Amino acid sequence: MTTDKNNHIYLLDTRWLEEEELFAAWHQKMPPERRQKTDRFRFAKDQRLSLGAGILLQHALSQAGIGENTLSYGENGKPYLTGRSDLCFNLSHSGQVAACAVSDRPVGIDIEEKRHFDEKLIQYVFLEPEIAWIETHFEDADVGYTALWTMKESLMKYWGTGISLGPKKICIDLNEPIRARCEEFPSEKLFFTRHTIGDYQLTVCSEYKDFSGEPEWFIQKVERQ
Repeated sequence: MTTDKNNHIYLLDTRWLEEEELFAAWHQKMPPERRQKTDRFRFAKDQRLSLGAGILLQHALSQAGIGENTLSYGENGKPYLTGRSDLCFNLSHSGQVAACAVSDRPVGIDIEEKRHFDEKLIQYVFLEPEIAWIETHFEDADVGYTALWTMKESLMKYWGTGISLGPKKICIDLNEPIRARCEEFPSEKLFFTRHTIGDYQLTVCSEYKDFSGEPEWFIQKVERQ
């Protein structure tokens, strides 16, 4: 599949929510489930990320002409819209940024702020061909490993398995277009669409070779670093 007009990636810099009155106003607009999820976090930064994800989902539904819907959850906790198969979504957040992908087909998204991968973690997560690809394609290995991790995580989120699948069970085919192979899901033909956003790596996993254009920032009153 090529790009579909119903595919979108939305981003929100959650530093915008540091203003207490603004946070409270958006918090009140959220459905009870999102408010409760946000309140369970101890630290304000994590509360902003959770609320930011909720804001993006609400915005995505509004843009699609869909009112407030009840969420249901798959076996491993992946949320979906109850009774709606025509719009799929997935949420992610890291650092200070929340992300939401919406599509007319199943989708997984992961965003990660650049992190350090020590040798123990590299050997636990990545296969030898993947490690060799990083060494030959990235001056900053941590950028490459962060990017590759978002591919694996977005695939896990697409399937709704979470980390229980095991990252080394996923083999990334790094020839263009980048795809994944996994013995547990041999019939799936899935692709990755990657974006670099400052110090963040973002990947969408879907049936589309080119999921969408550039991500759309929801509201931006805080200068992005």
